[in-house]
Amino acid sequence: MDADSGGAPLRGPLMRVHWLALLCWVMPTLAVVITYTISAATGQVPTCFPFLEGCTSISGAARRDPSIHVFRGMMLPTATVIAAYWILVRHWLGHLGDRGRGRDWITGLGVIGALFLVFYVVFLGTEGDAYEFMRRYGVTVYFAFTALAQLLLAYRLRRLPAGLEAAVGTGLVRAKVGFCGAMLLFGLVNVPAKNFFPEWPVDNMVAWNFALLMHGYFGLTAVAWRRAGYRLTAAFAAGR
Repeated sequence: MDADSGGAPLRGPLMRVHWLALLCWVMPTLAVVITYTISAATGQVPTCFPFLEGCTSISGAARRDPSIHVFRGMMLPTATVIAAYWILVRHWLGHLGDRGRGRDWITGLGVIGALFLVFYVVFLGTEGDAYEFMRRYGVTVYFAFTALAQLLLAYRLRRLPAGLEAAVGTGLVRAKVGFCGAMLLFGLVNVPAKNFFPEWPVDNMVAWNFALLMHGYFGLTAVAWRRAGYRLTAAFAAGR
């Protein structure tokens, strides 16, 4: 499958791009795990299993030396890769026959989310109210816009004709829907859970697991692109 906006074959060398979606999953997941491990080993945060115990936030694990340098070194390139992923998604949907404006919205939301990830990473570890605002605003927009783009992508994949959905992978499409449903559930239970269990670090637990699901969603796309042989052509790279 060529990454063009129509069905006609394109000339030029072909490059498989499933690795790019794979990086969108692996890089941020490794970044948060490595930075937490470093911070816990140096005594800067408590030692626990943060996905279940939430003993610290993702930001708390990454905002001090030396963890912050590792986090920035991994997450800034990640933002670029994620932005490229959403541009490829638009052309992937076009190849599958989805020519609606919805794919533009998906790409727009995803790219904006990646941009705000840059703001979050750059201002993480800085001091002052303005910097604190930029950190919180950056991470909130990144999570919200990326998750919304993923939800819209899953919806449009579910609307494909049965034959095309099977070509993508019916199980993979359903898994995407399931991941989006789980993220939505985490968001909905967060507030009441904090009220019923105030002694639990619910915010932290939700954030760790939400991030795990959101980045894992990219891994599902990597599998779909690899199965379909999705490729980037020289003509596409030149902006055709």
